[in-house]
Amino acid sequence: MLIVIDLSDAVVELRQPGEFNRFSVALEGEGDLARVLGQAGLGRVTADGEHVVVDPVALRALAGPAADEAWDEGFAGMCAYAAGKGWVEPDGGVLAHIERSQ
Repeated sequence: MLIVIDLSDAVVELRQPGEFNRFSVALEGEGDLARVLGQAGLGRVTADGEHVVVDPVALRALAGPAADEAWDEGFAGMCAYAAGKGWVEPDGGVLAHIERSQ
């Protein structure tokens, strides 16, 4: 899954919602990531600024019609893998690496 955030327009889009072996946030444009995340209700930036802690409920909503029963199963598997790597916060938020455009 790839969450694309256009910071200039404060637009958040989920691409490749059925791809569960990748989870990252791609940033486009200029702006305040924390503000856009807050407005979208998607999550928060980690203290080191390298990851977004994504709220699973907000991610499911962002997935829209793709979030069917099969999606739920795939996402649960991805979260279990992430938990095993220490990539899930105590509040259930899942870490997504931030990819900044060059």
